[in-house]
Amino acid sequence: MNYECHITIAVKDAEKACKLLQAFNWKTSEINRDPILGDGSHFYFTRHDKSHERIETHMRLAANTLRYAGIEVLREKIELIV
Repeated sequence: MNYECHITIAVKDAEKACKLLQAFNWKTSEINRDPILGDGSHFYFTRHDKSHERIETHMRLAANTLRYAGIEVLREKIELIV
């Protein structure tokens, strides 16, 4: 199975967050008008893995790193890619 993970933060925190997570191989992107988070822009980190346990561990580590640095994590999610 293949899994995709997203960690969403505010765009205003993107530069600081990228510096914190640059060594962890996360891909980045910016989205507008998220169906759940609403209008406006949001910045997110994405990662893929075949192991749910491993991707969940990476997600928790990255999200906690951001929180520890004072960056609000708006959403964390893992999706099964079908």
